[in-house]
Order: sequence, then structure tokens, then C-alpha cells
Amino acid sequence: MNGLVSLIGAGPGNPELLTLLGKRRLEEADVIVYDRLVNPAMLSPFVAEKIDVGKLPLHHKVSQYQINDMLVDLSKQGKRVVRLKAGDPYVFGRGGEEGQYLSQNKIPFEVVPGLTSAIAGLAAAGIPITHRDFASSFHVITGHRKANGKELDWENIAHQEGTIVFLMGMAQLPNITTQLIAHGMASETPVAVVQWATHWKQRSVSSDLANIVKTVNEMQITSPALIVVGGVVKLMGALQPHQPLQGLHFLIPYKQDSKLFNALQDEGAAVNFFDRRVKKPLAFDLPDFNAGGTLIVTDFAAFHYFQERLLTLGVDNRALTNWKLVACNHIVKYRLQEDGLLADELYDPKKLDYHRPVVFIGERVALSTYNAAIKADYIATYQSETVDQNIDLNDFHGIVFPSSASVADLYTGCTSDERELMSHLRCFAMGQTVADECQKLGLKNVIAVKPSYDNVIQTVKKVFSR
Repeated sequence: MNGLVSLIGAGPGNPELLTLLGKRRLEEADVIVYDRLVNPAMLSPFVAEKIDVGKLPLHHKVSQYQINDMLVDLSKQGKRVVRLKAGDPYVFGRGGEEGQYLSQNKIPFEVVPGLTSAIAGLAAAGIPITHRDFASSFHVITGHRKANGKELDWENIAHQEGTIVFLMGMAQLPNITTQLIAHGMASETPVAVVQWATHWKQRSVSSDLANIVKTVNEMQITSPALIVVGGVVKLMGALQPHQPLQGLHFLIPYKQDSKLFNALQDEGAAVNFFDRRVKKPLAFDLPDFNAGGTLIVTDFAAFHYFQERLLTLGVDNRALTNWKLVACNHIVKYRLQEDGLLADELYDPKKLDYHRPVVFIGERVALSTYNAAIKADYIATYQSETVDQNIDLNDFHGIVFPSSASVADLYTGCTSDERELMSHLRCFAMGQTVADECQKLGLKNVIAVKPSYDNVIQTVKKVFSR
């Protein structure tokens, strides 16, 4: 049976502008075939196989014909396929051509619309595409045409009322302005160019038809960018958003429904994820619960696997009644509390009672850091396996580490060159223990923050306002 192919619009760039149906289809997908302009942060949460078929201007590493055949072949293997495109698949995204090809090959498909940059990209720069005082209509025109295509009907375009938006037109900007003026549009007509709309590196400039090419060259604005012509451009200064962390790009560990992600984005920052190490459960023996003693939880994942082992034996947390529960840091303490358990205290090796059993639970390698210093029993409930990160750290202004484990997750997955870049990035460590881990690994620009999201936001604002 052929699998469903979903042609999904990813929106202009901000991962939170994806539709709910688009998100659900990505969660259900076996394979995601995605374009160059899709934000990597949008792909991070999904476990499907990911295939990059991105196209650069004048360079297509995978042709459209190959993409069409790929979608058909994957569907015929019974896989659920997402074809993920920036913007909307049917607004100059060649989604119509892909849909035709799928239909001709009897492949079931659907279209999940996305926010087109022609509208959302303008809004991000403070330009409404319509306004009662300036435009009651709008026209969206592609800067690309088929190789044998005719010249655009400039006479018609130049005399249209309302807002005119050119997509994929940066290479044609000099020709666009020349043709519009030559066919009767006033040379003082307002024009704006918005680059990387809704991304962290969004930039926008405005001028008029006579001078926009000069302005764009002076400011070095290049593709991907959209061009907007019309009176609505006059509103850009008044309506352009100004948020405290706008233009900043942060790297954080992946977590589903991340509150840290939300907190940073709400202040205008762009956020991307690095992958956590893969956790593999281990077989282990449980301690003698009747004996009582001190149970030291070095990380919450370890305790999660510990709980799962209890439940398989028909036992729950009540088995720990005779045990003092100790959290290794504030993060573990908080996570235990979220799970309905209050830690008796935070870990301090000087306070341990060695007259009764002392048991550490944690990740296999991490537990070895305690072995030499403290005589106790150690239960490794899982082991972590490194994931190659493949992240261009040059694109980031800072990294936020909520835990020591997250520091190790990123560091161990980086190449030596990436570690060198990482060592000079601003690293915001949530708690002194996390800061110590950063410094132990040679990170030079470490900023310790009290472990709360609000403290992270306030500290980031102070650091980048200097």
C-alpha cells in the first residue's frame, strides 16, 4: 500500500509559525524531504529520516525531477512522507508540480498550507500587506521564470493598485526597478527589502524605486529576501517590532515543550537545539530496601530508569520509605519534585552517614567520577552514547546549559574544531555545578546564572546590552 505524501508549508522561518496539522504530520512521518530554507530548529523534535534536497540560487544539488521521483519511490515503499517547504507549497514552491506528478502516479497526497513570506515576512518587518490608507489589494510575483519564459507584463504590473511583492527576485532587483519606472511607476514609490524574514539574521532596508538598488548594495542585503513595493512601506518605521533579544541566536539542549526555548523566543531571540546523547537502559540489581540508607540521585534520567525497574517488580516509590533521598544538584531536586518526590537534601559528601548503606544511581560513565573519592555502592541504570552534532557554531551568539549532562552532550558530540569555537562562545551555565563542568572542559567564556529561566533571560539581556 502506498504511503501518504504531505506537501507541507513550513512558514517563513520561525519554527513556531508551523501549523498544528503540519506539526502532527511531521510527528507521524517516516521520512521528511526538506528544503534549504527550512529552519533546523523545526526539524529537531522529529525522529523521521531527514533528506536535504535544498536548492541554492542557480545551483540545484537535487533536481526537481529527482525530487518528484523520490516522493513516489518513498510512498511506494509504504512510508509516510512529508515534503517540507519554506513558506506555502503552492506559492511559488513548485508544490503544484509535485502534486501533479503524485496524482499521475496514483500516489495519495495532501497539501498542508503554510504562512507565505509574502505576508508573514512583511509583517515581521513591520509592513502590513494591506492598509486602508495605502492598499486595498496585493499582488505576489515571482522573480524566477521558466528558462524559456517570456518577460513579465511590466505595463500591467506598473499600473496595479495596491502592494506588489516580489519573491525570489533579488538577482532581478535592478531590472525590476528599471522596468517599473520605465512603465510609468513613480520613481519615489516606497520600496523595502526584507532578508531572512523571521530568522535571527533578519535585516530590512527601505528606500524608493530610484535608490533601493544603491541602498541594498551599500547594506549588502542578499538573497533570500523579498521585495515589497507600495505605500505600506511607509509604516515600517512605526510598526517594526523591537524586542530585547531580537537578532540574537542561542543554542540549547533539545527538550520537548522546552520552557527555556519559549522564554528566549518570547524576548525576540531565535533558538536552535543540539541533540542530547542517546540513553540506553542497563540491567542492574536493586539495593536492599529493608536496610535503609542514603540514595543519591546524580541525574533524573537515572532515577527514571530506577523507577521503571521498581515497577516491573510490582514495587513503587513507597519502597524508599527507609531511605534518605539526596539530589546531586538543584535541577535534579526540581525534577524529583515535579515527579512528586521531595529530596531530603542536596548532595554534600561531608554530610553522608557511612554507618548505613550509601547508594549512588546514575549514568555508567558519570558514576566513575564519584568512585575514587567516596566509598559507596554505585548503580548504573543507563549509559549514554554520543551523537554527532554537525552544528555551525559560528551562527550562534551563545549557548545555555541547564545541566552538567547537557554540557557533556554537546562537547562530546563536537569535533576538535567545533570545540575550539565552543570554547570562545558565551556559555550561560544554570548553577555553579554546571559552570564548573564548563570550565573543566576548557570553555573560557562561562557565565554562571542562578538556576531559573527568569534569571537566564535577565542575565542574557544584561550581557548583550553592554
